[in-house]
Amino acid sequence: MTKEEIDQQLDEMTAEAATKADGGLKPGLLYLNANLYGTEVRTETLSAKRGQRYRGLRVFVARAYETEIITRAEVEKRGLEVGEYEDLELAPARVAIA
Repeated sequence: MTKEEIDQQLDEMTAEAATKADGGLKPGLLYLNANLYGTEVRTETLSAKRGQRYRGLRVFVARAYETEIITRAEVEKRGLEVGEYEDLELAPARVAIA
């Protein structure tokens, strides 16, 4: 999964949740394969409590993970601790180098 595909899926999930008025359909967690971490997708960590985030979404990184985004409902179903949910930030602009 590329950064662009991740951004597209995040936007689609957010739009679907808004259309259906179902907060459980909003993005809840990004499992990120370590091969994409720091190269394709850059996360930020502002505090240990907040954890790693991409566009405000909590990120778990490991080589064993397939890159996937799960909904907030799925996070709850799996009993995962992701901290406070945050509003999804806009995708960072892609800068072309000529």
